[in-house]
Amino acid sequence: MTGEDDKFPEMEPSKGIEEIDLEEDVIEEPVDAVFDGRKGYVGSSDADKISQQGFYGNRTDDNRLELEPVELLHLIERKRLVVKKPDGESIGPEFIVSELLDDDQDLWTKYLVFRDLRSRGYAVRQGFGSGIGFRVYSRGDKPGNASASQLVYVLKEGVPISLSDLDMVTQTAAGSRKKLVFALVDQNGEVNFYRVAQANLRTLGSDDNGER
Repeated sequence: MTGEDDKFPEMEPSKGIEEIDLEEDVIEEPVDAVFDGRKGYVGSSDADKISQQGFYGNRTDDNRLELEPVELLHLIERKRLVVKKPDGESIGPEFIVSELLDDDQDLWTKYLVFRDLRSRGYAVRQGFGSGIGFRVYSRGDKPGNASASQLVYVLKEGVPISLSDLDMVTQTAAGSRKKLVFALVDQNGEVNFYRVAQANLRTLGSDDNGER
């Protein structure tokens, strides 16, 4: 496992690749979204304004844009959305976090990682099973047109990961042929990234000549 200070190129600005400015403010006025259940929804008339400027969300069958909680929080912070309850009452990030706290106590920690990745110019999608928090795409790649290049596992400082979980996420990354990264969030909310790789150990007690 290597730290971010060890020149981790996947998490540093790259040269010679067409970069996409995911953080460019191109929407003059925020659009409305409805927080219903665990996710947010932007109406079909405004969906393109959000999805095409930063690769947020997924389209539903009725052409609305469905947003994950971390995407909602990010768009609220960037003043691109005004979020309301189904009854029309406006809500803020505190309400969303509190509503989802019982089901996802690490939502704010995940959001800090999501925000950090977005600030670096990466397209980010929700992860999947085995504790994978996010899928991260190489610079210049677009979700839907390319596969994610990295999987991000989110950790909080002081909360250890078990060897069985470490093995599981490593195997998941290896099986999907993606690089595995741990995002460690400290008590101050700072995010550091660590690259994870598998290694085959020699038989215990053997030397370089294979002798015991």
